[in-house]
Amino acid sequence: MKLQVAARVAAGMFFLALSLSPAWSDTLVARGRRVGSPARFVVVGDEIYAPLLAALPHLGAEHEITNEAIHITAAAGRDISISRKRPEATRDGVLREMPGLPRQERGLWLLPARAVGSLLGCAVRWDEPSRTLYLYPWVRRFKLETLPDRYRLTVAADSPIAYRTGELSDPPRLFIDLLDMDLAQIPSEFVVQDSYLRAARIHQNSLAPSPAGDVARIVVEMSQERQSRIRESDDRCKLEIDFPLPDASGLPPDAPPVILTGLSFERTSTRLAAVKVQVYGEPYCTSVDMYDPTTIAVDIANAQNQIRPPLPEFTDHLVKSVAIRPSPGQPGAQRVTITLTSPTPHSLLVEGGEVQILLGRLELAELKVVIDAGHGGHDTGAVGRSGLREKDVNLDIAQRLRRLLREMGVNVVLTREDDDPVRPWTRGNREEQRAELMTRCRIANEMDADLFVSIHSNARRANPMERRGTETYYRKPDSLDFCRVMQQEMVYALGLPDGGVIRHPKPIIVLSYTDMPAVLVEVGYLSHPDDEALLATDETRQRAAQGIVNGIKRYVEEGGVLPQLARRERKRPRPAAEQPITPAVSLPEAQVK
Repeated sequence: MKLQVAARVAAGMFFLALSLSPAWSDTLVARGRRVGSPARFVVVGDEIYAPLLAALPHLGAEHEITNEAIHITAAAGRDISISRKRPEATRDGVLREMPGLPRQERGLWLLPARAVGSLLGCAVRWDEPSRTLYLYPWVRRFKLETLPDRYRLTVAADSPIAYRTGELSDPPRLFIDLLDMDLAQIPSEFVVQDSYLRAARIHQNSLAPSPAGDVARIVVEMSQERQSRIRESDDRCKLEIDFPLPDASGLPPDAPPVILTGLSFERTSTRLAAVKVQVYGEPYCTSVDMYDPTTIAVDIANAQNQIRPPLPEFTDHLVKSVAIRPSPGQPGAQRVTITLTSPTPHSLLVEGGEVQILLGRLELAELKVVIDAGHGGHDTGAVGRSGLREKDVNLDIAQRLRRLLREMGVNVVLTREDDDPVRPWTRGNREEQRAELMTRCRIANEMDADLFVSIHSNARRANPMERRGTETYYRKPDSLDFCRVMQQEMVYALGLPDGGVIRHPKPIIVLSYTDMPAVLVEVGYLSHPDDEALLATDETRQRAAQGIVNGIKRYVEEGGVLPQLARRERKRPRPAAEQPITPAVSLPEAQVK
């Protein structure tokens, strides 16, 4: 009897000790941060069920639980839904199989870590001896492209990117450490021939549990030191690292020199100012990316400075000083350097014998945008295998886009509100069809719009399976930068193959007869079944609308609309009694040597 009592006491003490032991013995580490949990992980085969919802804030994500599913919104706009009824999940509307249903332990949801990590864009590592689960976001894109005036390295992830930079010597190298990041299956190195930029590579520098944690390192090797600039996207999930081309002038060797003959400053409104360099000849200008956001530098290629010193001292509240000196990065060029009191967007406008460096900021509430839903009426546009009609897809995206822009305060007009064409025309009558397209241009021109976006869905008759993805077209030179920005944002928003920025070989009316920057976005290919299936979904159309919004917003924030704003201000009559805030400052007439 005494033995039985002793055994019961021992058992009671054992369970008491167990109940008083730490509430958890497994460890969850998300982006290098330890996340406590009162539930032990469950290992089933190769899968580990863990309380991942507690880690979501460290990954820039949030969640909501309903009777049907666990919904997760990731930082890069990814929409994830994990079913509670069936072993499946969707990511941005695409169905994925799951190894099992979510489990509940002590009121917490345990999710299959490897499967959910893949949905979140994270690497998942399980260390059995320490029973520690590591989650680190993947770097899902590492790309080098050559733009007209720069090299651009693009790095993207599904979670916000934290980074640090540094320099190495012999040879000169720039390194960028992506903190708490893992590498996905991406190219590891790009080699550039006949350029100061020798190579750009990315590798895994360290992995937890090292003191540094998970660090992916980008190394850019150069033969000589050159300036670079890193720009973050609004959600911090993408970095763009820009380097100037070795010779970005684009001038033929026998081009005659440009003579700089004068300098002036003008404030045309409370929002817009301009530093103007009077020139003799046809100048070719490029903006130079500077480390300091309060410094603007513009190189004028193949130029001779004949402006007599001293330069004027500007007293405007925005501009501290202006200097003109030989360019250190482009032989034979003159660099105009503007020091500002605060970071301000700028743009270049060359007309009337002047290089105008426009300074200012256009509020989104002042922006005027025309959205053109391609086709309409009996003109269905492309038709997919399932019967999906391009005109319907275009109009739906345009209406979604209008709602998003209006929420931002943008003045937006659709060329067509419904299925009817902008003006009636007879099938087969090309003149009437041309008149209908010209009407779309006239709507934008009479409105004095700042930007024009035409929405389409592409098709390929021959070998339709060979082409899919997003393409953006332009025709006029003033639309090229807008086109580049729009294509980047659309590819980023949709995740479809990048078809590139294309100058349309034909004088497309809506791209040629609009007075403002105009682009034509081919969202996807209706002739490809995969693209067609996506274009049929509300999720893809909403992402397309959001991608266009992002392209417009970024182009405005980078100063792309400033030339339109400057032309509008010049056309606006000024009352006789109105005095400019700062009168224009100019030098006496320069003498050319």
